[in-house]
Amino acid sequence: MPDNTPLSVRESTSAVSQWQRTVSSSFVPLDVHAAPGGAFHAQLDGRISDGVLFSTVTASAHTVERTAADIRTSSEHYVKLTLLLTGSGMLVQDDRTGLLTPGDIVLYDTSRPYTLEFGEDTASVIVMFPHRMIDADPESLKALTAIRIGGDEGFARAVSRFLAGIASALPALDGPTGLRITHNTMDLIATMVGNELRGATWGDASSELLFHIDTYINGHLGDPALSPETVAAANYISTRHLHALFQRRGVSVSQWIRQRRLEHVRRDLRDPRRASDSVASIASSWGFADPSHFSKVFREHVGVPPTVYRAATDG
Repeated sequence: MPDNTPLSVRESTSAVSQWQRTVSSSFVPLDVHAAPGGAFHAQLDGRISDGVLFSTVTASAHTVERTAADIRTSSEHYVKLTLLLTGSGMLVQDDRTGLLTPGDIVLYDTSRPYTLEFGEDTASVIVMFPHRMIDADPESLKALTAIRIGGDEGFARAVSRFLAGIASALPALDGPTGLRITHNTMDLIATMVGNELRGATWGDASSELLFHIDTYINGHLGDPALSPETVAAANYISTRHLHALFQRRGVSVSQWIRQRRLEHVRRDLRDPRRASDSVASIASSWGFADPSHFSKVFREHVGVPPTVYRAATDG
């Protein structure tokens, strides 16, 4: 599901094998099993905007599995968010089970096995996006997988209601309007994830500390002086300890900061609201003080110069 993939899916079927092909090609490779007895029917409507897949699914009782074999056939991994609109469901991942009722939200990661079981007719909204689309490390997100996020209170209630309206907005997810809807949606999801992580139960003290470090970094990406030293000082640890923590991610502190900045620049280059801003000003707003250095690292990260990337988006 690369960026700019033109996809508009509308698939309705009564065959389980056809449904498995549909969801595997639209999402990630999956195994589907229909409930014994009774007729099976399912329908998928979906659109991709800026690398984010929005879809609505209605289906009779069935089970979806993401196995280790399925994962080995995937070249990229994603975060999936499901909002249950009608019916009931159960998600199992990371030795946890989330029971869902209408209005509830659940997160899961396609890089690890999971099972989704629907014991009755259901309707749901599914948003699937690359990890890079939100300012949260995949390891931190493990604290939220397969945990029911109730859509009846707090900020999650606003997210639940917003996502429930995505079904009617799917045809509008093209062009500039679609990009604004996509970016607004990802902002809401990122804020909800941050809120939930603040109250999460962490497996160890290092994971919780990394979450607080990420929160600090995300709030200071626009500061060109942001560095391992300033991050360590702000979190009352030594720079050596900071580097040791980031070894768990297989990336250095500076690389992590650069990746987060580049993702925000990439998004802003596509944002119609920043169409009149120069590439240099957008880069500067995310902490890149040297235009030539920025152009080099952007090309290394994205594959094309920022001017070419923006022109392709405009076209």
